[in-house]
Amino acid sequence: MEVQITRASAPALGDLRELGAGDTVWLEPDASTRRDWGRYRDAIAHAVGKGADARWGRS
Repeated sequence: MEVQITRASAPALGDLRELGAGDTVWLEPDASTRRDWGRYRDAIAHAVGKGADARWGRS
């Protein structure tokens, strides 16, 4: 599964934590300006720990 995080939209934190091997989290350049970025950063780290990829930008 592929999910995208931007300043304006993102998947639910629980859904993000469920990701694992074979999944990709796409982080747009403005994602880190979200007010809840700290919570998303933790959820991304959890998913990466389970094997998901996290990548900046979708070019």
